[in-house]
This record gives sequence, C-alpha cells and structure tokens, in this order.
Amino acid sequence: MTAEQQRHDINDKAREKIRPHTIGEKGTRGGNARDTRQFINGVFWILRTGAPWRDLPETYGNWKNVHRRFCRWRDKGVWEKILEALGDDTDFEWLMIDASHVKVHPDATGARGGNQAMSRTKGLNTKIHLAVDAHGMPVRFFITSDTTADCTVAARLIEGFQAEYLLADRGYDTDAIILQAMEQDMIPVIPSKKNRKQLREYDEYLYKIRHLVENAFLLLKRWRDIATRYAKNLASFVAAVQIRCIAIWLLIY
Repeated sequence: MTAEQQRHDINDKAREKIRPHTIGEKGTRGGNARDTRQFINGVFWILRTGAPWRDLPETYGNWKNVHRRFCRWRDKGVWEKILEALGDDTDFEWLMIDASHVKVHPDATGARGGNQAMSRTKGLNTKIHLAVDAHGMPVRFFITSDTTADCTVAARLIEGFQAEYLLADRGYDTDAIILQAMEQDMIPVIPSKKNRKQLREYDEYLYKIRHLVENAFLLLKRWRDIATRYAKNLASFVAAVQIRCIAIWLLIY
C-alpha cells in the first residue's frame, strides 16, 4: 500500500469509535467478514478519488466484494447509524443551514425508473441541503433535485433541534421558517428579503459566523464523489454523503 493511501486511512482511535456500530465482524451483529477497517478504507478511497469501483487497488480487497458490502451497509442503514452515533457530541449554540449544487456526471443518468433527485439547470444537477452545529460539523442533510427551493426543505432540516440561534441566508426568510424556529426556542438570525414590507432586525455580527456552513460544503466537496455525482441511485449518493460526513467527524479523533 502506498504512503498516499495510508495517509487517508482511519486511525486506531477512529476505528474503535465506530466499531460498536458496524456489522459483519467478530463481536458484532451479522456474519463475520474480512477486515472491516480495510473495507472502510477502500470505500473512503473510492469516494475520495471518484474512481470507478473496478479501479479499487487490490490492497483494499476485491472490488466486487467491497462494492457489495458497501451496498449492504447502505441498505441496512449502517452508514446512517454510524453518522448518528458520531453526531451525539454536537454543540448547538448555533444551528446553521444552507444548500449547494452538485453537478451530475453523465454516467449517473439513466437509472431504472428514471433519473433520481436531479434536474436540468445549465446541465443536470443535484442539491445538498445541510445543517451544521456551532463548530461547522454536519448534523443532518437531505438530497433533492436542483430546482427544489432551499426554504421548502428547511422545516425538515431544523426539526427537533434545540439550538440558541438559527443562522441562514435570506433565501430562508419565510414566515413559516421564522415561526418554526421561534417555536423551537431558536432566535432566527436571517436577513429579510428585500420585498418584505417590514424588515426584521437581525444580529449582523453573529450572521458572519454563517460561513461555517459554507466551509462545511468545501470540506464535503474535497471528495470527488461528492463534488460530482457519479451514483445513479439516490440511495447510493445519500450513502456517499453520509460516509463523507463520517470522515469529517473522524477528523477530531
């Protein structure tokens, strides 16, 4: 294995942190499988490089077996459960939300039953709607077609969270979002749309901290499989974003 590959592999502390939530190894639920750590590193390599599964280096195992296991964990919700477990240690002094476009590669089109969660705006695009905590760590996301308005997803993004402040740009300035934030005991820090008859005051200094959610998107898209969508199936792209969020959380270990 090359030094480049080893540099991006998970370390011992990160491995122990996620081990209770994995399947397919001794001491966990499910049948035993070969080196889980090697498997996770292989999946990280694929998503980080954007390479086809067939190009997975042999040091990570047979590409077909790694891909099958990736799909099995996707379908059983293992990636989601790992992310939820890592997200328990969140700081909700501020909750920040935003959305970002993702270009769709031609190979990602033509899924059985039609294209999934993508729409045509100067080419095919998908959209990631993201919520992050006060440290800019991802706590929830949704994937939609590119033409889905950001404000229509906000209710699901913030539902159930109890933060002190909700930071978002003026695209989220709707009466429904403001009301939901206040009902959840959050102070909205959202600039008013220019067409509002009565402009609301907001903390302009605190609003500058919203760059943390934009930084989170930069981190997400450092992996090529997130910067460009290669997955035909929505479930696979959702899993890819979950895994990238897991990798971001593991940076603190």
